[in-house]
Amino acid sequence: IVYTVAFKYIIRIRVENFPIFFLCAFLPWSFLSSSLSMSVGSIKDNANLVKKVYFSREVLPLSIVLSNLVQFLLTFIILIPALLFFKIKLGIPLAALPLIILFQIAFTIGLAYIVSSLNVFFSDVKHLLEIFLQVWFWLTPIIYPANFVPERFQSLYRLNPAVLFVESYRDSLLYNKMPSISSFIALFIIGFVVLTIGHLVFSLYDKRFAEEI
Repeated sequence: IVYTVAFKYIIRIRVENFPIFFLCAFLPWSFLSSSLSMSVGSIKDNANLVKKVYFSREVLPLSIVLSNLVQFLLTFIILIPALLFFKIKLGIPLAALPLIILFQIAFTIGLAYIVSSLNVFFSDVKHLLEIFLQVWFWLTPIIYPANFVPERFQSLYRLNPAVLFVESYRDSLLYNKMPSISSFIALFIIGFVVLTIGHLVFSLYDKRFAEEI
């Protein structure tokens, strides 16, 4: 309600069905940002456990991401009725939703591994992440459509992987449009490349966590 009043009626961003337009992007974004904000300290905050017991430490950031995933999935209990209330046509493109969510899970877990590892060695990572997430929010078309960005900046703008995720969610939920094959391929590459890199970073520093903490 606050975002709708502020951006539709005060700043006057002209977008049809703005509340739904906003929610289709904000809910996935909240899953990503909350997962990263909570997982960044997952190793340091469990110092006693990490130092005294040997276990697969990947579980710590992973459990936080999965916990946030459950909350994200529960938001569909609100979102789907809201779509029906606004008379948004729902159809076959909804079948793409599980794949989009799966790719976002992989992307989020990979980033969670990276930030939680770096935070063990660099104490400022947690604070820098907060700033980075705020900047990232405004660089992602959550409140405004991507086509609001001038054409000359579009190529650079679309290097932001969150743009593709947000647009894929909107295609599936709001526009009753199946994301393109190229979008699925790009989402797959982004998700699992980041997951692989994140796991490699985490594995590389895993043995040093106890002594650094």
